[in-house]
Amino acid sequence: MDGCSDPAGFAADLAADYSNSGESDWFLPSKDELNKLYINRASVGGLSSANYWSSSEDDDNYAWDQDFDDGVQYNGYKFFTLYVRPVRAF
Repeated sequence: MDGCSDPAGFAADLAADYSNSGESDWFLPSKDELNKLYINRASVGGLSSANYWSSSEDDDNYAWDQDFDDGVQYNGYKFFTLYVRPVRAF
């Protein structure tokens, strides 16, 4: 999905509004779910070697993201522009 910034839950809203193959129950993964996605990225496919937002907040100004190049998780400023990958329950 496209890159975006996360002012006032924008990344979570993008994920929740996503629809694919008639399914509309998508959500922004937590940092632990995002890490599972990173670990299984070869079998999932379609992921960039960029940073992706998670739904896990650190505080009012920071949320967790994951670098899909090296697997490191960061608590980034919410105004940063990062990618969003909606997921369904797995």
